[in-house]
Amino acid sequence: MSEEKKAQQGEWRVARTQVENDDVTSLFLEGPVEKVKNRKPGQFAVIRVWNGEDWSEPHPFTISCAPGDGCLRFTIKNVGEFTSKIRDLKPGTPIQFSGPFGAFCKDIDQEKEIVMIAGGVGVTPFLSVLRHFREIKADNRVVLFWGNKTSADAFASEELEAMTRELNLKVVHAFDHVTPEDLPPSPDPERVVHILGYLSRDVLREHIHTPEASFYLCGPPPMQNAVIDELAACGVDPSRVQKETFSAPARPKKG
Repeated sequence: MSEEKKAQQGEWRVARTQVENDDVTSLFLEGPVEKVKNRKPGQFAVIRVWNGEDWSEPHPFTISCAPGDGCLRFTIKNVGEFTSKIRDLKPGTPIQFSGPFGAFCKDIDQEKEIVMIAGGVGVTPFLSVLRHFREIKADNRVVLFWGNKTSADAFASEELEAMTRELNLKVVHAFDHVTPEDLPPSPDPERVVHILGYLSRDVLREHIHTPEASFYLCGPPPMQNAVIDELAACGVDPSRVQKETFSAPARPKKG
């Protein structure tokens, strides 16, 4: 098969990239959106990038936009060789797309009391859900806890702040690598809270309306394990907590 034919197998193309902060970039894809019109917020997909000679290895990423968006958006942290090149991709670069996959946040729009807990870039499925809620003008009561090292890591903080005025949403930011002097002021303390440290049981207990809410957790495994313990101390049954774990299909063969 010719190199040109191989590239044509990618129905999707890079539309643009958007730098979110020093480590995080959003990748926007354009293509046959009608083929994924029934996807659910919080799902992920597997992509391969054409490098001019061959396809990259497959990599799974959460789709961070709402299902109704005209482009697909992936918000990706630089953690290695492949992800470090995302922000340098040029518009028009061919992409192979598989998905969407996953059942994380399945039927979340039917839950009236929702608690989302994210660590770092683990916020991406929740951004997808909240962007969806904004589109459909949902009235679900949501508390989002988001743990980061510093406020610079909270790349979507301004958008989330705006969402608190459009949705029944409260956002609790926890920063564990800042001094009290560096803690940013809360623009609306009733809806946006900034705290020093980790998501401890005291912090969770203060802002969770009821232990009978539906809980969703996404972040690094050590953070997930710690949060499960803290939630249990707040009277939350661990079986009520949905955790995100990527489960990608077998790696496609080259060619």
